[in-house]
Amino acid sequence: MKGCRCRGTITVFLSLVSVLFLSLICTLVESARLQGARAWAAAVVDLGIYSVFGEYEGELLEKYDVLLLDGGGGTGEFAPERLALRMREFMEFNTDPGKGLAPSQNWNVFPMEVIDCEISGCTLATDGEGAAFYQQAVGNIQENLGTELLYRYRKNRQEAEKQQEQAGTYQERDKRAWKELEEMETRQVTQEQQDQEKEKEGQDQEVPEETSERVSTERVPKEDRPGAPENAENPIGEIKKIKKLGILGLVVKDPGAVSARSVEITELPSGRKLQRGNLDVEKKYQGAVADGIFQEYLLEHFGTLTDPCRDSSLEYQVEYILAGKHSDAENLKAVAEKLLLLREGANFAFAASDAGMRGQAGTLAAAIAGAAPVPGLVQALELVLLLAWAYGESLLDVRTLLSGGKVPYVKDASTWKLSLENLSRVTELLSECDDGKGTGQSYEDYLRILLCAGEKGRYPMRALDMMEGRGFCQNMRADGWVMKAEAEVTFRFPPVFLRVPHIFLKLPVQVTEYEVKGCMQY
Repeated sequence: MKGCRCRGTITVFLSLVSVLFLSLICTLVESARLQGARAWAAAVVDLGIYSVFGEYEGELLEKYDVLLLDGGGGTGEFAPERLALRMREFMEFNTDPGKGLAPSQNWNVFPMEVIDCEISGCTLATDGEGAAFYQQAVGNIQENLGTELLYRYRKNRQEAEKQQEQAGTYQERDKRAWKELEEMETRQVTQEQQDQEKEKEGQDQEVPEETSERVSTERVPKEDRPGAPENAENPIGEIKKIKKLGILGLVVKDPGAVSARSVEITELPSGRKLQRGNLDVEKKYQGAVADGIFQEYLLEHFGTLTDPCRDSSLEYQVEYILAGKHSDAENLKAVAEKLLLLREGANFAFAASDAGMRGQAGTLAAAIAGAAPVPGLVQALELVLLLAWAYGESLLDVRTLLSGGKVPYVKDASTWKLSLENLSRVTELLSECDDGKGTGQSYEDYLRILLCAGEKGRYPMRALDMMEGRGFCQNMRADGWVMKAEAEVTFRFPPVFLRVPHIFLKLPVQVTEYEVKGCMQY
């Protein structure tokens, strides 16, 4: 054994082979590590964007049941860079688990560095004329929606179509009837003047007393007219005067108590130039059912005359959503006029179908027309009286609704309030409707009818107008409320296991870059 000598050629060979095997093993392990790092990077991006969206506006969630992220950071100006910076801050705690902690000996097998973070796309609440907000508002409550609400919406929609049709018929007949009456009255005056001239010419001629007969065209005193009611008065002139008065002065108990708040339309989301997102709005919810859900959402979350929102730019928010005027008074006036027209149509339909009411109107028309009326004058007067009667009853109805009372959609003899004899003094009877009583449907129920018949496409943006006008939204803008965002993040992965063969082989260290895309929406 002492004479044996070991040769070192095998050791050198094994050393060279070992480097190759070490490089192979390190490459395989590094490849597996990179796959793990990529999975970890994707999780980091998800955690980052979820954390950003976790900073939603709590007040908006509490008041309106929607999740919205203020992309302006309280400045009123939307800037995607702020979101990207905030997301990067969140991701750093996951890319560097030891950030902010005391140094430790823990080994991070997935070292990575964020070299770029960008918000590549977003959807804002105002996109698609408020469609993004509409989709979330409908989607958030649809799961809890009962069949009762769907049934009620279908019923309201049918009632809205019916009342709209009746209102259109009333409006057309009212305009035509008053015009025809004016023409007949002019014709009657002309005829009376001609008869008076003939009578004067006849008096100049000598005619035997027993043969000088003529038909008097003078109107017979009311008490001498056959079939005329006692103390019959012509209410038509009074109704003409009332129609020229301001609607709010008639249907509101205290016009001075109406909110005096106003807004500048051009400063609202629906009136100004908006910032736009660059992602398409997915319109998952649409159609009659979605519209019904959204209208119930509006009535539940926005103020009305009977339940005003005191901390908003306008108190009567649903009225604004319906009318879109610049002030509470103008919006209430527009809604009152729409309610009056609806009630006129429904009331006239009942009055025209009731034989007793038609009989009263016909008797009074004959009394007003006189002993020798123009052909067709009585019929024209009867129609105008029915229209005026329906108008007077509708004033009482709207006054009742705005006072918190109830009025049925369809009247009958037991719910009709105004008599024909009191038509001329209807303004004196309005105060009797201020007790807030009655049977049938409430003011909110009639708002549902108006919402069903209104411009549904404008509702989302006008709702956002009112949301932006709340006191807690002073430093926020609706076109900065983010509902969906896409992010692109570029990571740098320094080598871990490949450093060993790189040292042996004296190769430069190669750094891997990897891009991850993430998306989040409420």
